[in-house]
Amino acid sequence: MKLIIDDKELVIIEKVKKIFNYFRQDTLEKNEAGGILLGQINKDSILITRASIPNKKDKADRYDFIRDKTMAQHIIDYEFANSNGKTLYLGEWHTHPANIASPSGVDKKMINDQFAKNKIHTDFLLLIILGLKKDYIASYNGKKLKLLANNLL
Repeated sequence: MKLIIDDKELVIIEKVKKIFNYFRQDTLEKNEAGGILLGQINKDSILITRASIPNKKDKADRYDFIRDKTMAQHIIDYEFANSNGKTLYLGEWHTHPANIASPSGVDKKMINDQFAKNKIHTDFLLLIILGLKKDYIASYNGKKLKLLANNLL
């Protein structure tokens, strides 16, 4: 299945998919996890090349994940600078301990705030929520979330 955003195919590289699978909450012992999505936008594609992993400054429990904004900004700045401006912040990812992932009110507010309050280099942000059986992959244009797919892998 092709995921399309603004006539561009969304491609998630295997290394990123492996990160998602590693942190998926497939046991009762796993807390929520998450991070930022980075990648490049080309003529015909949007390529997710990196998903940051949780760090010691993030806060997480079984039903909540709060990403440390300072550490995330360092990663964004580093990747942008070291790619001559080609690697961009594309959005957010995190896990939910639900069979079918869907965004909570907190998730919707977070992606709206990211879009409205930060300098981004795209006209959309991605929100990927990993569930136990079905995922939630959406784009956000500053007004509404557009569901792209329910299965990542």
